[in-house]
Amino acid sequence: MRTFLSLVFLVFTATCCFAQKEDWLPVTQQDLEIKQVPNNPGADAIQLYYADYIEDQEGYEFFYQRIKVLNEKGKSHADVEIVLPQDGELTSLRARTIHPDGKIVEFTGKPYQKIVIKGRGIKILAKSFTMPDVTVGSIIEYKYKVAVELTIRIDNFWTIQHDLYTVKESFRMTPYSGPLLGFDNGYRVAALYSHMPNNIKPVQKGGGYQLEVSDMPAFEAEGYMPPEEDFKPQMRFFYVDAHTAEPDKFWQEAGRRWNDDAEHFIGNHKEVAQAAVEAVGDATSPEQKLRKLYLRAQQIRNLAYERARTAQEAKQENLKGNQNVADVLARGAGYSSDINRLFVAMARSAGFDASIVRASSRRERFFDKGLLSKDQLAYEIAVVNVAGKDVYLDPATRYCTYGEIRWIRTSTTGIKLDKKGGSFITVPSATYEKAMTKRFANMTLSADGTLKGTITVRFEEGEALEHRLDALETDEAGRTKSLEDELQNWLPSGAVIKLTEAQGWDSSFEPLVATFSVEVPGYASAAGKRMVLPAYMFQVKQMDAFAHAERKFPVYFAYAFSETDRVTITLPEGFKLESVPQQQTAQLGYAAYQNLAQFDGARLVTQRILEMNGIYISLERYKEVKDFFNKVQAGDEEQAVLTGGSANAQKGN
Repeated sequence: MRTFLSLVFLVFTATCCFAQKEDWLPVTQQDLEIKQVPNNPGADAIQLYYADYIEDQEGYEFFYQRIKVLNEKGKSHADVEIVLPQDGELTSLRARTIHPDGKIVEFTGKPYQKIVIKGRGIKILAKSFTMPDVTVGSIIEYKYKVAVELTIRIDNFWTIQHDLYTVKESFRMTPYSGPLLGFDNGYRVAALYSHMPNNIKPVQKGGGYQLEVSDMPAFEAEGYMPPEEDFKPQMRFFYVDAHTAEPDKFWQEAGRRWNDDAEHFIGNHKEVAQAAVEAVGDATSPEQKLRKLYLRAQQIRNLAYERARTAQEAKQENLKGNQNVADVLARGAGYSSDINRLFVAMARSAGFDASIVRASSRRERFFDKGLLSKDQLAYEIAVVNVAGKDVYLDPATRYCTYGEIRWIRTSTTGIKLDKKGGSFITVPSATYEKAMTKRFANMTLSADGTLKGTITVRFEEGEALEHRLDALETDEAGRTKSLEDELQNWLPSGAVIKLTEAQGWDSSFEPLVATFSVEVPGYASAAGKRMVLPAYMFQVKQMDAFAHAERKFPVYFAYAFSETDRVTITLPEGFKLESVPQQQTAQLGYAAYQNLAQFDGARLVTQRILEMNGIYISLERYKEVKDFFNKVQAGDEEQAVLTGGSANAQKGN
């Protein structure tokens, strides 16, 4: 499920042969007797049954899940989140709780919409609800359909392995058999397997596929791993030309069609050339000219960042579909590809060699050339040759500055379009200077060990971009909570935080700066007439990646980053510094760390820098990067020792 292609019609009624899917399965004695997961007695729940039936002919996908709660922690599975594809509609939802004594409690509420956050810049729309009256030993089950009006899923997939051990799984895929746009010579369904165990063999039947699976172990994710979808056993389905499914030919033909469409949209328009002249103004150097053209393109109202409108609302606002770049310029509004193409058109008018790139995203999975789905290259960026060097630009991403590409499209595969279909390229990676966080803490330590003061955080470049894009989806209260939660995750538990000011939300060029008042009770601990306190107050969030001596999956940071911190702690009256932590350093070819603490007679000042240029670190390099971050953690946890002060003062009297 998850990605889609426009089609001629959709039928919502199920055929009679599908009727058995509408009934609840019987609860067996075996279901009632299960007390623990095989080979994992501490597991909180077990999935007794999972079904995924893709019904492209009928226009929906059917899911059925049955889960048994095994302990108190397992009650968290009562909170259900159903992830929906873009424009997906949740229908036919039924849910119930079955108690150990056989009592059944039906779910009678309605699901609510929720944004699920899975990482910086990764937000997924879900429908959520809570199962009724769940206790240890309860069986919870729910089933539903996901339908999308006037579309058919062109890139469907089965996920074979889940977060819970699964006793029984059932999969069906029934393909669409009517006419499909873009397949003039007919089409067929192809399947791509990934990470499938050798004993799992799907069966082809009626042009589709079927699969039954038993006793599938739980997928055990690791902190800071690459997208999970690239490592779980899956089958992906896609529609291909009936006479060819050769990847090189497929992508060449896709590139040719994309190029024809883009060049027709760009055309040759005098008003666009005039707009380019006006935008360039008195700029003389090629880079200055291109920067001004970039700014002009970003002045276009980007409808992709606004809520979806009904046809009537669009008519009232005179929001017509653009047929070419002249329309985009005249109306001052368009979607992302419209803006990108206008920029390319103006750049060409100004004498630049500018091209369209169809780029992939690594938000949820990496590009797979063997997966013949055009949706993998769904976004357009621009590449312009400036003084013999290719510069990749993304004018269609709001707040994205000149020379910056949003992280989800860096280090990714794309096609640079031309009339022959184009060629594969790799969108360049971004170095740590493109995503900087700077934290300045000015704190005062009291004699009872409480730390109070202000913390100012500066998000720069890509960090500022992601925060701004996230903020588009919420209000001022949501922005405040998000910033406070983020700082809370960096500080010791029990810290009391209040955002006092935030500046730079609507600027593409300035840092996003947030200032907080902070109180950390018990930050320093008393030991006789001494006090011991950490010299550095922020926590190393990346340590989740290095919890174990060995890993199953590579270490993956979404993007290169840097952290630059200055922590100033004014000592309480009557105390002196007995010992200062020694300078700490660590370095790899793609990472560097330094932590230096100094004392000026009244204040302990710690300056710390962490720079990480690597984003995908293979298992072969796990030991070296683990050793590096162990040194980072050890350096960050260095403590200072204070002496002096009265015993009463140390007790807070």
